[in-house]
Amino acid sequence: MQKMTVKMFSRKNDKKLHPGWPFALLLTLCTQTATAVPFGVFDARTMAMGGVGVASGPQFAVFNNPALLATADEVHEWFLLAPTLSRQLGDPDNVEDSLSAFQQAADTLDGNNNAANRAAVQQQLNALDGNLYSSSRNSAFVLAIPSRILSGAAFFNVYEATTAQPMIGGDNLAAPSYASTLAQRGLRVVENGVAAAKVLNGSGWMRNLTVGFSAKFLLVSGYGYADPLRSADVDINRTGSKNGGQFIFDIGVLKEFGVWKMGLVAKNIVPGNYKYGDSGDVFKVEPQLRAGFAYQSRYSVLELDIDLLENDPVGFGSASQIAALGWEWQVWQWLTLRAGYNQNLTGNEASYGSAGIGLLISTLQIDVAAYSGDESEGISAQLGLQF
Repeated sequence: MQKMTVKMFSRKNDKKLHPGWPFALLLTLCTQTATAVPFGVFDARTMAMGGVGVASGPQFAVFNNPALLATADEVHEWFLLAPTLSRQLGDPDNVEDSLSAFQQAADTLDGNNNAANRAAVQQQLNALDGNLYSSSRNSAFVLAIPSRILSGAAFFNVYEATTAQPMIGGDNLAAPSYASTLAQRGLRVVENGVAAAKVLNGSGWMRNLTVGFSAKFLLVSGYGYADPLRSADVDINRTGSKNGGQFIFDIGVLKEFGVWKMGLVAKNIVPGNYKYGDSGDVFKVEPQLRAGFAYQSRYSVLELDIDLLENDPVGFGSASQIAALGWEWQVWQWLTLRAGYNQNLTGNEASYGSAGIGLLISTLQIDVAAYSGDESEGISAQLGLQF
């Protein structure tokens, strides 16, 4: 278990806090080692740029770092995101196709139980053994006022993540009868929240330092069961879920050094424990900690984000600790190009590349993104209004 200890405050003449206290506070709040829900990608800009967004992108601050709300230099003060939609699928071992092939082979064996048909069924069972299927999706609405004078936001976000894994064993093909199952684990989170940010008017280190805060209420549902492999499918069944709810908080800071920016965000500060249905397995919502470093000129952004803690997976997935690199270039006032790269730093070491575009037509903003990698692929699209 990792453990970080930080001297949170120091005083000079017992009157003033050390100017670096916001960063120390975030580190102190996140002394736990991992989270059950990986750091999510909930908007098209973030997906297109490989998952970065802690140090740039004020319109999407509620997803990545609430401190960004107070860093905008836009002509329009209000931004409505209605909606953003994304879908991600991970099936590198073709579980869905292999499951269908097994069931077809089993149908054939039911009609004619011979050695060749038994071998075909066993071959399909072997192809499924130890493989993993995963999927996730989200939809969100945001009303943001990203401004250096007055900044705030209200948001609503629904995201789901599921995993399915074949559990092979105990089958009798001579009869035939099947003991193998498809185990399912998944969660659904409905997130309602508000956020605010303020630029601190200090000197020295406190100059151009921004602090942001989000308060959220989560409604959480967990699913967990096993279906007979003979009739199972990869889509999760939401019946038998275990439900719960909690208030939770995010805190972020951002420091600007001219064209350079450094951000740090702690998400899900209040932990919570939930169950994957009646499976007996549990998952936790615990603090996440991510740092971001960005170079932002008039027409371009280059950003690097890194998870400072390893995140536990949803269900049967792999742990993650992400390093992401993203680039954005405003070609014309109406067209923005984006690209990114994302690398998992854990033993899994999966990676993906991404790309996307943004269009601004009068007050209408359209963003689309896609990514593809070692273990998954996804798309995202959103509509926004600036007024």
